[in-house]
Amino acid sequence: MHKPTILITTPSHDDTTRYLSAWAKSIIKLAKVKKNNVVVLKNRQVNLKNFTSAVEKTQPSFIFFNGHGNKTTVTGHNNEPLVDADINVEILKDKVVYALSCQSAKMLGPKSIKHGTKTYIGYTEDFIFVYDTNKKKHPEKDKTAGCFLEASNQIAVSLLEGKTTGQAYVDSQNAFRSNIKQLLTSDSQSQDSSMVRFLVWDQQHQVCLGNQDAVIQ
Repeated sequence: MHKPTILITTPSHDDTTRYLSAWAKSIIKLAKVKKNNVVVLKNRQVNLKNFTSAVEKTQPSFIFFNGHGNKTTVTGHNNEPLVDADINVEILKDKVVYALSCQSAKMLGPKSIKHGTKTYIGYTEDFIFVYDTNKKKHPEKDKTAGCFLEASNQIAVSLLEGKTTGQAYVDSQNAFRSNIKQLLTSDSQSQDSSMVRFLVWDQQHQVCLGNQDAVIQ
C-alpha cells in the first residue's frame, strides 16, 4: 500500500518558532501513528538547500511549515527563505500545503495555486498567539498558547485523519470558535480579552486556497 510522505519544518531559533515546533511534535507523532513516511527538518536543518533536497527526493504529498513568513515567503532557521513567490514557487506543485506562519497566504498562497499547488492553507495577515512567559521553558505545557496552537494545528490533524482540505479548514475554524466561546463564557481574567481578540483575528485571516477536496495521498 502506498504511504504518503509528510514533510514538516520545525525551526527553533526564537520564542515563536520554539513554540510552534514544540506544538508540532504531536502532529509528527500522529503522522507516524498513521503510518505515513514522515520527514522532519528541524533547527539548523531548516534551510533552503535541505528543504529543496527533501522535496525533490521524497515528493511529499503534504508540507506543514512552522516558522516565520511574510506576504511572499515562508522561512526556516534564522528566517532563511524556503519558498519565495518570485523565485521557487514551483517547488510546491502538486502538494497540499499548510503554512503556520504570518501573511504567506496573501501573495505566496495564490501564486502557488496558479503554479499547480493543490491546496494552500495559511494566513493572510500575521498569525498572533499569546503565551505565558512563565512557561517559556516548556512551551508544550503552556495552555494559553495551546488555545491558539491546538486550533491552528487542527488543520494538520484533520488532514492526517484523511479529511479533505476543505473539511480540515472547517474543523480548524470550529476549533477557534469553540475556544473563543469558552473564553467569553469563563470568569474573565484580564488576559482573556486580548486572547479573544487575537483568536478572532487568527480565525478571520486563516484561508484555504485552491482545491477544497484534496486529501493527503
